[in-house]
Amino acid sequence: MYILKPIGVVHSAPEDVIKSSFEGVKGVVEVFEEYAEGLHGIDGFSHIILVAYLDRVSEEQRRVLKVRFRRLRIFGIESPEVGVFCSDSPHRPNPIALSIVKLIRREGRFLHVDGLDLFDGTPIVDIRAYTPDRAICDAEFPEWYISLRRAVEGKISQRSGL
Repeated sequence: MYILKPIGVVHSAPEDVIKSSFEGVKGVVEVFEEYAEGLHGIDGFSHIILVAYLDRVSEEQRRVLKVRFRRLRIFGIESPEVGVFCSDSPHRPNPIALSIVKLIRREGRFLHVDGLDLFDGTPIVDIRAYTPDRAICDAEFPEWYISLRRAVEGKISQRSGL
C-alpha cells in the first residue's frame, strides 16, 4: 500500500464548467503552509506540472480500461474507443492526474493558474516546474489521434470565424 499526503488543494470553477471546457479554466492552487517553502524559486516559470489525486473516482471507474474522449462531444466529434492509457480520462486504475498549467502569478503559497482541468477540492500531491528538458519536440502520434486533432482544430477554427 502506498500513502500519498496532499501538499495542497485546487480551487476552481464548478464541475460542469470544467467538463465543458476544452482548454481548461483559471483557478488557484493552494499549497499548504507546511510546504510553502517548497515554492521558493518557482516565480518566473511560465508553466508548472500538477500531480493530483482524483479523489472522486469510484472503485468501479477504476476498473475501466477503454474510454472515449468525452470532451470532444463539445465539438460534436465522436472519438474511437481507446485504452485508458492513451487518454487523460479520470477513469483509470490509479486515479492520478498530470496537468500542465500556465502559472499566471504567485501570491505567497497561492498559485494562480490557467488551463486547469481539475475539480475544486482536488488534492495536489506534487508540483514541478515545466522545464525545456521535459519538452518533446519530435513526438509522434498514431493516425487516429492525428485525425481527431485535425477535426478539433477545424471546429475551433469554425467557432472563432477563421
